[in-house]
Amino acid sequence: MKKLLSFLVIGVVALLPLSAKALNIVGNCEKDTDCPEGTCRSVCEIRVENNTQTLNDFSGEFVFTPSDKGEIVSVTPGDGWTNNTGNSANFMFTSTEGISDASFDLATVVLEVEEGVTGCALTVSNPSVGGEIDIEITTETEVDTGATLPIAILACGIGAVAVIYVVSKKNKKLYKI
Repeated sequence: MKKLLSFLVIGVVALLPLSAKALNIVGNCEKDTDCPEGTCRSVCEIRVENNTQTLNDFSGEFVFTPSDKGEIVSVTPGDGWTNNTGNSANFMFTSTEGISDASFDLATVVLEVEEGVTGCALTVSNPSVGGEIDIEITTETEVDTGATLPIAILACGIGAVAVIYVVSKKNKKLYKI
C-alpha cells in the first residue's frame, strides 16, 4: 500500500509541470464617464506575463460582449509588434526580431460602448498558447479633485512647527550664577 501511494505521489508531482501554462494574458479596461451622444469610450490595455519563449507571432480574437451594445474602434499593437489585420476583432501580430521579454504590452484596444450598458467584457483568446481571458470593463468613478492638497499643506505645517519647537528648546540653556 505504501509503495502504491508513493508511486501515485511521484506521478502527480511529475505531471504538474506539464499542466502549467507558459504565459498569461492579463488586461484592464476602463469606460469613460464622459459619453457624448450616448456612446462611451473604453480603453483596454492587454499585457502578456510569464513569457518564457521568443514570440514571432501572436494571433487570436477580441470579442466584446454584449455584441449588440458596442464595437471595436481601434487595435494598436504594443512595442515591437506589427498589426497585420488592422482594427479587426481577429488579430494577427508579428515581430521581425521576436519578443522574448518575460512581461510586455501586447495591445491597446479602444471600444465604443453604449452609455447605459453595464456588465460588459472583452474576451481575449489565443489558441496557440491556449489562453483565453475575460476582462471586465469597469466605469471610471474616481475623479481627481485635488482634495488631498489641504491635507499635505497641513502635514507640512505641523512638521515645520515641530522642527522650530525642537530647535528652540535645544538652544535654551540654564546657567548657574
